[in-house]
Amino acid sequence: MNAVDSRGRSPGATKLRSSRLLIITLLVLGALTFCFNRPHHPSIPSSAHPALADSSRATDNVGAPSLRRGQAPAGSSVDVRNSTLGVSTAYANSTASLNLLLTVLLQFERVFVINLPERYDKLDAFSLAASLTGFTHDVIPGIKGETVVNKTLPTLENLPKKERSRNNIVGCWRAHLNVAQKIVRDRIQTALVLEDDADWDVSFKDQLADFATGSRYISNTTVKSRSPYGNDWDFLWLGHCSAQQHPQDERRFVIENDDTVPPLAHRLNFNAVPKMDELGYDNSTRIVFRANNGVCLYSYALSYRGAQKVLRWQNQVMRFNPIDMGIGYQCRDDANFKCIAVFPQLVDSHKSAGRHSRDSDIGSYDPKVMRAKGYTQNIVRSTRLNIENLMDGGRYPRMADQWDDLPQLVNPRRTRFE
Repeated sequence: MNAVDSRGRSPGATKLRSSRLLIITLLVLGALTFCFNRPHHPSIPSSAHPALADSSRATDNVGAPSLRRGQAPAGSSVDVRNSTLGVSTAYANSTASLNLLLTVLLQFERVFVINLPERYDKLDAFSLAASLTGFTHDVIPGIKGETVVNKTLPTLENLPKKERSRNNIVGCWRAHLNVAQKIVRDRIQTALVLEDDADWDVSFKDQLADFATGSRYISNTTVKSRSPYGNDWDFLWLGHCSAQQHPQDERRFVIENDDTVPPLAHRLNFNAVPKMDELGYDNSTRIVFRANNGVCLYSYALSYRGAQKVLRWQNQVMRFNPIDMGIGYQCRDDANFKCIAVFPQLVDSHKSAGRHSRDSDIGSYDPKVMRAKGYTQNIVRSTRLNIENLMDGGRYPRMADQWDDLPQLVNPRRTRFE
């Protein structure tokens, strides 16, 4: 007769029950360990998503067929707008996967903001806007130009003689190079960079989804990629005050009937931009294109490879230029530095209500001059001007427009490849 315990169970049954409990415990512990040890920044493992499978072998687009002018990337005719998340997924490979990617963040591995340590006010305002848009960020300290000695500069040619001007230009130059250095040092594959007074539309993620379609097209991405913006790019110019199209690449990704495009009367740029009317576009059209030059660095993205190129090029120049002009010249003169821009721009510089002297640490302002209301050029539904709406749980289209003379668009939004 087999032995039984006080509950009538045999030793074999007891051992089996114990084994099952041990297996379940190990599975639960394993699941908890996975969850709590996931990286802080939401990079999604490529194996989990068809759109990213084998992406580690697709860091460059060498050998991939080039896209002819007007030829769309494979599968890019899909245009699904997720009404719950407010994210448009309009590109190739796997719509569901790319939708998830852009929902998690803006789908850059890291986001950096450049901020002078003493400007707590600017970092407060930026952090609030970023939190309401739904992305986290790391701070890159701004640099005082007087702490950068001349022997660390690649050249003294064209450096301003006035000490204040010299320090302003050199400090800004060094801060942006520190971002590139950080990307290279930590082997970050893609990073979004913003200045601390940057502002963007409340539909920024939606705009980036459209931009990703254009970036994949311009970068000839015909294979699966780690980034939704494509494989073969160095610099994405999202916030500028001037951008020109490369004369050797006439391709454009066109977004028509876009209600986030600012009317002509409310656009402000400091140098050349595409002449939309001469190109045959109306005032509600946005384009993505290969950039040849540009000015202002309100916001941009760098790939790991692009950051390497910036460090090499900017530390070898024979004539010193402000960093935004230096990047523009690199886009123009370095055939291997691949820059992609958007016009009208997606990010611009916000001017807050109050004293003008709070605007910038570079310019000189009369501290007595006041601004009754804040504004941001080129942005239709400013995130900073909609802070109260966003904090109250407001949702587009409840968001306030900056201007009363916006055109009423009759035709539906659509995109095409040229």
